[in-house]
Amino acid sequence: MATMNAVVMQDGALSVQQMPLPEPQAGQVLVRSLACGICGSDLHITRHTGEVFDFYRKLGVMPDSLDNHTPLLLGHEFCAEIVSYGPATEKNLPVGSRVTSVPILLSQNGAGVGVTPGLSGAYSEYFILDEALLLPVPDNVPAEAAALAEPLAVGLHSVNRSNIGAEDTALVVGCGPIGLAVISALKLRGIKNIVAADLQQDKLQIAQEFGATASANPAQQDEVALATEIAAGQRLVIFECVGLHTLIDGFVQRAPANATLVITGVHTAVSAINYAYATVKELDMRFSYYYQPEEFSECLNTIAEGKVPWQKLLTGKVGMDGVAQAFQQLLQPNPHIKVVIEPWRNGALESTH
Repeated sequence: MATMNAVVMQDGALSVQQMPLPEPQAGQVLVRSLACGICGSDLHITRHTGEVFDFYRKLGVMPDSLDNHTPLLLGHEFCAEIVSYGPATEKNLPVGSRVTSVPILLSQNGAGVGVTPGLSGAYSEYFILDEALLLPVPDNVPAEAAALAEPLAVGLHSVNRSNIGAEDTALVVGCGPIGLAVISALKLRGIKNIVAADLQQDKLQIAQEFGATASANPAQQDEVALATEIAAGQRLVIFECVGLHTLIDGFVQRAPANATLVITGVHTAVSAINYAYATVKELDMRFSYYYQPEEFSECLNTIAEGKVPWQKLLTGKVGMDGVAQAFQQLLQPNPHIKVVIEPWRNGALESTH
């Protein structure tokens, strides 16, 4: 049996193991991973494996027969190259073509690449994609840049979900990859007032380079009060991009009347929220999850056209053998925004800035 190297997450620990080489079925393509971003949701799954797997079972996307010790092959932000085609494929792109894709397998009932037990993700040397969802990567786009189309699409979808208007003010809380993606999408939409909030001053600086027009450190200043003042009676849209569910109740209590709160972070824990504030102030709460294929494609084009400073998102690279140690660093306070794994090289996490 042919095998490959893969980063395996099990019981909250990561290790490089030999795994069976996946075989493409009807409508599928075997691809070789060139670059894969480490996502905040990957860190969340690793830190809260049991909580996430319990949630998967309740949703029906993970069978009850799989327990919380089930291994998971992560990786859903990627650039890859085509190795071979399965049966019933059109083969429109030559073998060796660089591609990316929405990380979903429609051929397997919508299973998520890099998040579904039993599937290989892009932390592996090889994995499976659907031919129908492949997007060719333009020649001028490096592999690590193409891998950033996925988090940028998450931000774009959040902005689209908000229905923000030109005269509205945006408050983006959390200036990691998703928060910066939201800011970038807001800027491209022409939103004039974009307030960035983060506890790290260097990330606030980068947020301004992505399009933020004002900033606040919540440890020193009430970011909601600042954004409300800037809004000057117009609607305030708060984008939660931190992934800490304990923040949401504070936003509900401090938001001005008729504000909109868009939950973009990943939350699997039960939250305590006093909805009386939301009721009296007639707040809107919306939740954003993934993106549409056309939003993903739009973000890849945005990168190719040089409309987003993607180089400022990429702060580190790591080889497959350094992923476990990189996770330990990323689960602690750190200066990184986006770290990309290059599965075909070895080496510890290195800064690119």
